[in-house]
Amino acid sequence: MVTCRVLFCSILLLGITAALTSSPVYGQQNSKRFSLKLAQVSVLDALREINRLSDNSVVFKKEEVEKETVKVTVDLNNVTTLQAVQACIKNTNLECRELNGKVVVGPKKAPVSITITGTVKDKEGQPLPGATVVVAGDSLHLGTSTTIDGTYTLTVPSAVKSLIYSFIGYKSQSVVIGNRTVINVVLEEDVKEVEEVVVTGMFTRKANTYAGSAVTLTSKDIVRTGSSNLFQSLKNLDPALFIMDNLDMGSNPNSLPQMQMRGVSSFPIEETGIQLKGNYQNNPNQPLFILDGFNTTVERVMDMDMNRIESVTLLKDAAAKAIYGSKAANGVVVITTKRVTGTQQLVTYTGSVDIEMPDLTSYNLCNAAEKLEAERIDGMYDYKNMDEEIRYSQLYEERKQLIAAGLDTYWLSKPLRTGVGHKHNLSVQLGDQNLQALFSLTYNQVKGVMKGSDRRNIIGEIDLSYRKDNLLFRNNASITSNKSNDSPYGAFSKYAQMNPYWRAKDPDTGEVARWAYTGQGASVANPMYDAEIGTLYQQSYVEFVNNFEIEWRPIQALILRGGITLGLKRNDGDEFLPATHSSFADINKYSSTEDQLRKGSYRIDEGKSSTISANINATYSATFADRHNIFLNFRTEIGEDKSQAYVFQAEGFPNNQIADITFARQYAKDSRPYGSSSWNRNLSFVLAGGYNFDNRYLLDFSAREDASSLYGNDNRWALGWSLALGWNLHNEKFFKNDIVQQFKLRASIGVTGNQNFYNNEAVATYEYYTTDNYLGMTGAQVARMANPQLKGEQKKDYNVGFDAIIYKANIRFDYYWADTKNMLTDVSVSTSTGFSTVKDNLGLVRNQGIEAYLTYSVFQTNKGFLQLFGSLTTTTNKIIRLSESMKTYNALRDKMAADKGNNKPVTKYVDGESMNTIWAVRSLGIDPQTGNEVYVKRNGELTYTYDENDQVPAGNSLEKYRGTFGFNAEYKGFGLSTTFRYATGYQKYNSTLVERVENVDMNYNVDKRALYGRWKEPGQVAQFKRLGTFQYDGDAQAYQEKTRPTTRFVQDESLLTWGALNVYYEFQPDVLKSLRMSRLKISFNMNDIATFSSVKVERGYSYPFARTMSFSLIGSF
Repeated sequence: MVTCRVLFCSILLLGITAALTSSPVYGQQNSKRFSLKLAQVSVLDALREINRLSDNSVVFKKEEVEKETVKVTVDLNNVTTLQAVQACIKNTNLECRELNGKVVVGPKKAPVSITITGTVKDKEGQPLPGATVVVAGDSLHLGTSTTIDGTYTLTVPSAVKSLIYSFIGYKSQSVVIGNRTVINVVLEEDVKEVEEVVVTGMFTRKANTYAGSAVTLTSKDIVRTGSSNLFQSLKNLDPALFIMDNLDMGSNPNSLPQMQMRGVSSFPIEETGIQLKGNYQNNPNQPLFILDGFNTTVERVMDMDMNRIESVTLLKDAAAKAIYGSKAANGVVVITTKRVTGTQQLVTYTGSVDIEMPDLTSYNLCNAAEKLEAERIDGMYDYKNMDEEIRYSQLYEERKQLIAAGLDTYWLSKPLRTGVGHKHNLSVQLGDQNLQALFSLTYNQVKGVMKGSDRRNIIGEIDLSYRKDNLLFRNNASITSNKSNDSPYGAFSKYAQMNPYWRAKDPDTGEVARWAYTGQGASVANPMYDAEIGTLYQQSYVEFVNNFEIEWRPIQALILRGGITLGLKRNDGDEFLPATHSSFADINKYSSTEDQLRKGSYRIDEGKSSTISANINATYSATFADRHNIFLNFRTEIGEDKSQAYVFQAEGFPNNQIADITFARQYAKDSRPYGSSSWNRNLSFVLAGGYNFDNRYLLDFSAREDASSLYGNDNRWALGWSLALGWNLHNEKFFKNDIVQQFKLRASIGVTGNQNFYNNEAVATYEYYTTDNYLGMTGAQVARMANPQLKGEQKKDYNVGFDAIIYKANIRFDYYWADTKNMLTDVSVSTSTGFSTVKDNLGLVRNQGIEAYLTYSVFQTNKGFLQLFGSLTTTTNKIIRLSESMKTYNALRDKMAADKGNNKPVTKYVDGESMNTIWAVRSLGIDPQTGNEVYVKRNGELTYTYDENDQVPAGNSLEKYRGTFGFNAEYKGFGLSTTFRYATGYQKYNSTLVERVENVDMNYNVDKRALYGRWKEPGQVAQFKRLGTFQYDGDAQAYQEKTRPTTRFVQDESLLTWGALNVYYEFQPDVLKSLRMSRLKISFNMNDIATFSSVKVERGYSYPFARTMSFSLIGSF
């Protein structure tokens, strides 16, 4: 028994000893060194060779190693097994580690990720929605943003050491992750705010080191000052972009705005005869519009959804706009839309009810009794012939009795309504750290104040972006469907001239009457009837735009981009006037049977256009030695624009049931199908750069070379350039103080150009003889003379200014002047050429002015703020030099002025005068003894005879002083802001006094001043001529002797408009949490609330102005 026990203990002891000594033994095996030389062998064979040399110390699975296709070539001496294995699997998806004396080989494991959650709040404990959380260094491009209650969730690789938290107006904070998965951060307010940037459409620059003159407007600014479209907001935000009130088209939703930046510098383009409905061309003084880096049109900007806009940047001086070269003379408007940020999944709905109410406060028409009295004084019922005297006396008594019975039709209200439209947008934001997507659908129905006028837009947009390491792919595709209708009630001016003692409806049937008046051998058509018979004024377009971009960042300082854009558009217009339309009511014009069959007309407009462009862009930005900051950008772009337009007019439609052009009897009299086409190509190279030393001394430069088929063969290329200097005084030690937080001086000079003219101005244009032939062959003639020397206009800009933040005031000031030369105009040529004029580059025009902006922060806390703001711009325009050929143009204008039927000032261009000068004959007013106007001739003599040769500069219609003022306030989610616009220091020709008071046709309604303000008897001091001054010279068909343009109607104007009012409430996080929403905002907007003017003039001749009101809701889930 003892022997067995001893034997058992001995065996056990031996086993324990072997176990304890096994590791050192294996370790010795693994530490064995050897040499290994392999050439182009598989990984599997390499590991087998190592096993042979190391006594099978490598452990692996054959099926895992066989997957590797890498060939191994090594030459190793005196290495361990581990070192040999590491060298052989270096470029594979395998990894190795030591385990119990063996080297174990297997597939690489995916990196371990951690999910971090937390909150971002301010020092008061209030959450900061939209705060940014990103990985420090940004090498992985990982990040997210906080929700409405300040919470966030971010998944990062375990190797990430720290995160950076930032929010606008607060200091950024870097936080080390350590072993934490929950990180709550409190950010401190930054008095200096986060650095602003300037978005140029090609690149982005830091505002504090940028020497150009540019103004950036945020999405908050835009929605605060307007609700209908972007132009409505811009009108209230920056007076430097002057968006003019259209006194003719008023608030017509289908009328595009006219605008200019820093004055007029180009002659207006003359009409070509091709006025395509549903299609709009740029005017020569219009700024260039850039949408997300690509050129766009005014129409697309007007129809786009305002809620999709992130910012708008106005590039004003040469330093800012010269990167757009020959297209930038009139300034540049850069629009950036919102992009997907972070990884938050978000669904947002924006809806509004938009109300338009007609504004008729500028109209001052006679009522029925006043109009009848004006007719009596004018002598309408006085005739020497006894029969006529009796007949018209009876007519006077009949009208008097009707008025006494209560007939007083207010015609202005007949075609009007309160337009109620609505707008909806649904956007869905999806994405993760690599793939992000935004889907947006917008429906906008605008109802104008004239019955039947509307504009409907449906916009679908898909924005996709994908990031792979240092590559970013982005594609934005949008399609817009537009359909608009003009009012079938016709021009509003027709209703303004209707006599109030005429009936709009038949008193017996209550139906709209065909004729407003019949009797005395004449009939007056009722304009309301046109809306009852199927009249059609309709336009539509469909536009597709696709922008593709690719971005590669090989190193942190260098960004390479490439992009291509494709735009396709098709537009149509239809105008149908039935045979019973008032346009065909003239008995004299349609008296014969043949002419009767011509009644009824149909017009079709068709157009299509395409745009394609591609660009390559390289941006380099780096800092050396912590003081030298360098920025360089190179870009090349190539593009092509094509367009075609056709017009078909037909006539002869017996009734309104066959509103189809195929039922027309014939083409319109003396007309045939016509159209136009253009095909423009361009190529450009751009170099822009900047340098600043220690954020104190700034230097910016740019150069752009443009080639365009718009220019003549001998001048294909145009050079634009700029140079700017800046000085950040606030960064100088001798200037630093607690009061002045920023003071930057700026100065720039540069040259830009203008391409807003038609493509056939430089080349010879031919047209066929379509009515004649010779032996069956058709000939052609030169319709436009070629000019191979034609080139683009050039504008040389100078600008000096400063940006300052002093205490609580933010101040911006600019003084500028610009000389425009090579303006496109008609030049007289010898008639032996077969032409009287040819397009050429002549003249020099100078614009200069001042822009000043002030924003004062009364208080700003985490609970709210109050800001006061104001702006002032001044502009002057002067023609420095014009050619002798302009005398021919002015002579033609003088010929127009000599026409006795002309009652409007003609436009003339004279050296030393403004392009906005109003030309009129001097007047001393109305002679109290005779009631006639007293004119002053050039030599100072007085006369009663009007002579167009006595015209002198009587005023300037350019608003010399223009600006805005108002305030913005918010407290605990409640917001209130308002904006006023003002203008003064200019003159207006009061056409209302001429057309509604003096040059009145007493057969129609007139302004009340025609009755109460006109001369009646000798000795009376009156502002207006006596009634009954029209002279026919015995010929019933001759022109009436009308009141002509005189200084009596050139009046000084001062204008004040209450432009915008905005009230809103942003729901707080605790409410949103209970509603399970991330954002909820309700708001109320009003625009063009009231207008006060020192000149009483009718506004909205063809379409009235309107006050707009909007109730909106924004909700995010």
